Amino acid sequence: MKQNHNLLVVIDAQRAFVDPAGSLARAFGFDEVRPAVPALSRLRAFLTERSSDARIVLVRSEYHPGQFTGGQLDHPLADLCVPSRNIDCEWAEGLDTSRASAVVTKHHADATEEAAYREVIDQAIGNGARQIVFVGFQFTTCVRASALTTLDLVGSRGVRVAVAEGLTGSRTSSYRPTREGLSRVEFTRRELQESGVAVVGEFDEAV
Repeated sequence: MKQNHNLLVVIDAQRAFVDPAGSLARAFGFDEVRPAVPALSRLRAFLTERSSDARIVLVRSEYHPGQFTGGQLDHPLADLCVPSRNIDCEWAEGLDTSRASAVVTKHHADATEEAAYREVIDQAIGNGARQIVFVGFQFTTCVRASALTTLDLVGSRGVRVAVAEGLTGSRTSSYRPTREGLSRVEFTRRELQESGVAVVGEFDEAV
C-alpha cells in the first residue's frame, strides 16, 4: 500500500440506495432516492479522475431478510441488500471499483462491527494515513454510524475523521423537518460536528 495521508472510505455505493430498481426506490418511489443521484455522479467522477488523491476502501452491505423491518418479511424493505434476492447488493452503475485497495462486506449499519474493517483501518494508519474521509450512502444512517465509531477507534491516534457530504447521499424524506424543526440530515450534520467529525462539502475541503 503506497504512502498517502488520506483514506477514502466509500460506504454502500450499491444499487439498493441509488437505482430505480433498488429496494428503496421500489418501496417508496424514485423521488425518495433522487438526492443520491448527483452524489453518485460526483463520486463516480472522483473515483475515476482523482483516485490518486487517497487510498480507497469500499464497504458494501449484505443483510439478512427482515433485518431492518423487525423480522416482518412482507415489508417492502424486508430484502434490503439480501444477497440473491434482488439487485441491491450490486455496485452502483458506472462505479469504478478497480482502484480500491480493499473491499469489506458489512452485515450491520456500522462498518466498525466488522473485524475486517478494523484491520483495514489499522493497516492504513500504519502505512501513514492521517485522515479518514467517509462518502457514500446513506449520510444519516450507515455513513453516520461508521464515521462516529471510527473516530472512537482512531481519534486518540492523531487521525482526523471527516465526511465529504457532496459525495454522500440521503433520502428525500431525510431533508424534511421533523417535529423538533430539524431534518434528519441537519441533525446528523450537527451530531457529527459536535462529536468531532468534520463535515465538509467536497473531498478537497477535507485535505
